[in-house]
Amino acid sequence: MIYQNKAELISKLVRSSDVVLDVGFWGQGVQEGNPQWPHTLLRRAAKEVYGVDIDMSKSFASDRRYLKASAEDFDFPAKFDVIFAGDIIEHLSNPGLFLASCKKHLSPGGRLLITTPNAFNLFNLAEKLTKCEPTVNADHTCYFNSKTLRKLLEKNGMEATEVNFLYSLGCGHTESLKKKFLNILYRLLSFFTDKFIETLVVVAKVRP
Repeated sequence: MIYQNKAELISKLVRSSDVVLDVGFWGQGVQEGNPQWPHTLLRRAAKEVYGVDIDMSKSFASDRRYLKASAEDFDFPAKFDVIFAGDIIEHLSNPGLFLASCKKHLSPGGRLLITTPNAFNLFNLAEKLTKCEPTVNADHTCYFNSKTLRKLLEKNGMEATEVNFLYSLGCGHTESLKKKFLNILYRLLSFFTDKFIETLVVVAKVRP
């Protein structure tokens, strides 16, 4: 399945009865108040939403539902039906520690929703033809594809129940003309295969 944007992803995967933790909520590329900010979308979709990040505004820091902490080491006195990790795992030094923190905070049957750049997306492959390495966010520490992410989950006592793709971040990111042209190409390719789509969407649970 290919989700068109994070708004569609959240509407399909988060229920109105869910209590949700949004990990790295403050660093999701959209200013507070923007209706397409993923944290805003989660607050509209779920019963209750918590958040953790190493940085946030004072209004969030004074709320008991928000914690200023690392994604690799956080501790809430609560369990969650859904933990949303939007474009955070590729920034971490120790993704295994992050998964351990998520695992201990999931309710029985709870779901971890991960979005992360697809290592073999069309943009990366096109740039690899003309550069030594593709352009990458300066804060990224690793690439993932579906195989490596499944293995990482497995090594940390979790398993992927779904692997899908996300067409557009839908967060108002500025894109170059080259990127806009490639968007057209991989939209056309998506009618035949999803393997070149830009972002992976993985749904995971704690292994029994």
